[in-house]
Amino acid sequence: MLLNRNTQINELEKNYAVPSSKLQFIFGRKYIGKTALVTHFLKNKNSIFISLNDMSSNLFFSVIADEIINHFGIYNSNQKFTTFEDVLLLLSKQEIEEKLIIVFEDFQNILKLDKNALDALILYWKKKLSKKNIYFMVTSSIIFKEEYIQSLEKISSMLYLNSLKFNTINNIVKNLSKVDQLCLYTLLGTSPKYLKYYNKNMNLAENIYAIFLSSNSYLSNLGIDILKAEIQDIGTYCSILYAISLGKTKIGDIATFLNVKSTYLTRYIQKLLDMMIIIKQVPINSDEKSTKFGRYLIEDNALKFWFYYIYPNKAAIQKENLNFITKKIQEDFMSKTVQSSYKKYIKEYINNNKRETLGYEPSNIGSWWDNNGNVIDLIAYDKKTITFILILWQDEDMAKISYGKLKVISEKVETTLQKKYIIVSKNSFLNSNIGL
Repeated sequence: MLLNRNTQINELEKNYAVPSSKLQFIFGRKYIGKTALVTHFLKNKNSIFISLNDMSSNLFFSVIADEIINHFGIYNSNQKFTTFEDVLLLLSKQEIEEKLIIVFEDFQNILKLDKNALDALILYWKKKLSKKNIYFMVTSSIIFKEEYIQSLEKISSMLYLNSLKFNTINNIVKNLSKVDQLCLYTLLGTSPKYLKYYNKNMNLAENIYAIFLSSNSYLSNLGIDILKAEIQDIGTYCSILYAISLGKTKIGDIATFLNVKSTYLTRYIQKLLDMMIIIKQVPINSDEKSTKFGRYLIEDNALKFWFYYIYPNKAAIQKENLNFITKKIQEDFMSKTVQSSYKKYIKEYINNNKRETLGYEPSNIGSWWDNNGNVIDLIAYDKKTITFILILWQDEDMAKISYGKLKVISEKVETTLQKKYIIVSKNSFLNSNIGL
C-alpha cells in the first residue's frame, strides 16, 4: 500500500498521459520510497523495470540489454553490450506501438560503471528516443551535478521525493497517543520501511532494543549500510554525521569538533548533500551560496537517532554492554531528542497549513538566526503582515515568559510590516488535531 504519495502519483500519471515521449527523473535518498512509488505507478501498464546492483561491467550492461531483448522478442542479436550507450542504441532501434514505460532504477549504479552514461542518455534522448512512444523513467539516490541538472531540466520532468508527512505514522501504526506518535516519529521518522519494525505490543524501550540494540536487530547498521551503498571509505562521513547529530550544525563547528580545517570538509559535505542524507538550511531571506550562517541537518529521523545513540556505542553494543547507552537514552530521549523532532514536525505542519495557522498565505516562510545565538523558529510574511513563531516543548506558563523574549529578538529583524506573534506549546500540540 502506497501512503501519502498522491501528489507524486498524479504528476507521473499526467506526464504518462502526454501523447509524446517523456523523460522523467525521480530523486530521493536511499529508503525514502522511490521503488514503492514507481512499482505502484506501473500497475497494469506496459513496462520494462530494470534494477541492478553490484555486478561486473562485463555482465551489467548485457543483463540490462537482455531485459529489452526479452521484452521485444529480439532474436539473433550478436551485439556486445559494454556501455550504457550500447543499451540505448539497442532500444532506439525498436518499434514501439503501445506506449512503453522503461524504468532504470538507481541510475547512480550505472554511473559507477560508465561515467559517460548520463551524457549518452541526454544525447540519445534528443536525437532518437524522444521520437519513440516511451515514458523513460530514471530514479537515483544521488543528485547529479548542477550542470547536468540544468541541462536535464530543459528536456525532462524532475521529481524530488521528500519524507512522508507525520500522519503516515497513524496510518501504519494505528491508535497511538500523541506522545507515542511523537516518540515513534523521533525514533523512526515516517518511512514505511522503518515503521514496519515497530511492535505495538512492546513498550518504547523494548522496541528500541529490538530495532537498534539486539544482536539481530533490524537497523543496527543503518548508517553504515546507507553510506556503504555509495561510498567505500565512510570514516569521515560517519564522523561528520555524528557531529551533526550532536548539534554541531555549522561547518566551522563540525571542523572544530573533528579537529580539521573547514575547507577539508567541503567535498564530504557536498557528497552528503548529493546523497540527500543532509540538508542545508539558511536564515530566511539569505542567499544560500553567500551566507555564512548555513546549517546542516540530518533529514531522516531514524538516521539521526542512529548516529546520535548507536554509532558512538557500536563497540559496546557488539559486546552486549548496554548499560551506558540505555542510561543515555533514558536520560535525554524525551528531553532532548524528542524535543528536537517535535520542533521539526511543528515547522512541517505550519508549512503545510499556512493559511489555517497564520490567517493568510505568506509570500515567504522560514527560520531565522544570527551569529549571536538569537533564533526565531519561524518567520512568515506577506505584503501587510509579518508573523514571528516560537515552538516550545514546555507548557503555557513558560509560553508567557517566552513571549517577551520573542518580542525582543524580533526587534532584530528589520521590517515595517504589522507584527504578529504565535507561540506553539506542548499542550497546544497535545490538545489539538495536529498530527492526526
